[in-house]
Amino acid sequence: MKRCIAIMIVCLIAVLTNPVKAHAIDVVTGNNYFPYSDERLPDGGLGTLLVKAIIEKMGVPVTVAFLPWDEGYQQTLSGRYVATFPYIKTPEREADFLYSDELFTVRPYLFTNFERATGVTQASDMIGKTLCVPKGWEVDAYLSEYAKSGQMRVYNKTGVGGCFKLLSEGKVDAVSIDRFLGTIAARSINSAPWFKARRLAIDASPNYLIVPKSMPGADRWIARFNEARQELRNDGTIANLTNSYFEAYKQD
Repeated sequence: MKRCIAIMIVCLIAVLTNPVKAHAIDVVTGNNYFPYSDERLPDGGLGTLLVKAIIEKMGVPVTVAFLPWDEGYQQTLSGRYVATFPYIKTPEREADFLYSDELFTVRPYLFTNFERATGVTQASDMIGKTLCVPKGWEVDAYLSEYAKSGQMRVYNKTGVGGCFKLLSEGKVDAVSIDRFLGTIAARSINSAPWFKARRLAIDASPNYLIVPKSMPGADRWIARFNEARQELRNDGTIANLTNSYFEAYKQD
């Protein structure tokens, strides 16, 4: 632990005082968050591409690791990694981490298996039903009231692919997830039509890079990250990277 913190301090001093000669820093993300983060995707996903571009704009090389979400989160909290991404805001995380400015926004859709006619056409129809939430994720705001009150059951013991497998088998009633990500996951289970995606709320989930508050110089580091991000937004780099990535992704 002491060795990890010492390395991080050296890297942070290099970034903040002499970025040209800075040592590479380590950040971590996870898999199966298409098209934003997965080591099988080009550039590790759009989120990974954006984070690398922003950190490199800070004048420091970066190495991105891919680990199970829980493991990467805990290792960042303990000091092994400078930052992890992408994450949405929750009170629990905000107690331990500083958040960057928004990287990208995901808008949730409710996926159901129309072959099993669950009759879900509005959020309240999930009362008495089971929502599958990928392990390590949070229940989306438009459904959180039903989860907290116990009116809706939540299963959170598997990943994105596992949720859609359970949905295809009729073992859960719905999955709330980004439409693009959900469509890819559903079609990986069965390419024939079997699911329906509905937008039941205007909720949007901004995603961020997070840095542990316990890291020396964390506030200065996140401020510099945000400055670099804004510079790339102003010169059109982020828009160009995003548009180009989605265009290439659609063609695959």
